[in-house]
Amino acid sequence: MNSQLKTILVIISLLLLSTQGQAKGYGMAGCGFGSLIPAWKNDISQVLAATTNASTSSQTFGITSGTLNCTDDGIVRLEKAQEVFVHFNQVGLESEFAKGTGERIEAIASLLGCPTHGKQIGMLSKRKFETIVTKETRRDSNLLLGALKKEIGNDPELSLACNY
Repeated sequence: MNSQLKTILVIISLLLLSTQGQAKGYGMAGCGFGSLIPAWKNDISQVLAATTNASTSSQTFGITSGTLNCTDDGIVRLEKAQEVFVHFNQVGLESEFAKGTGERIEAIASLLGCPTHGKQIGMLSKRKFETIVTKETRRDSNLLLGALKKEIGNDPELSLACNY
């Protein structure tokens, strides 16, 4: 390892140690090296922060290590990831729930902590479609997610398999 690389690694290590317990709010660019530069708080600077995060892969490192202004459980908690997924895939999920199969069902199974039980969730969602997809849940993706989780919780096999 050349001396420049060693120096860079030492600086990065010092940065990590000095910022580990000091996670503060960051802008739209998220956590990572870009969030450590206090001057980068306006919209244009957020582009620079995002570029820095992406070019150094520091966000990925920060998420997995809980450093660089990232929390130790990632940028988005599991529940939030589930909510975001259902929100942006609601129409497709409803369609797949009716059929009992599809890629979105496989994805939500993974987000619900039971990635090998997508087929069972598909069968459950088809069987309980009218309970999961109602007039109310069509208007609110969080209600749809809650209805799905309730039915999973009522299923003897899935309630044990899924960890949501």
